[in-house]
Amino acid sequence: MSRLRTVAGLLGHFLHRQRFFLAPLLLVLLAAAVLLVLTGGLSYVAPFVYAIF
Repeated sequence: MSRLRTVAGLLGHFLHRQRFFLAPLLLVLLAAAVLLVLTGGLSYVAPFVYAIF
C-alpha cells in the first residue's frame, strides 16, 4: 500500500509542477517495470530489456 502512495505522490508532484516533458521517461520506466513484474524477472527476457536501454 505504501508503494502506491509513493507513486501517487510522485505523479501528483509532476502534475502539480507541470513537468510534462518528463512523461516519456516515466512511460518507458513504467513499461520496463511492468514487463519485469509480469515475467518475474525471467532470464530469457533480459536480452530484450538490455536492447531497450
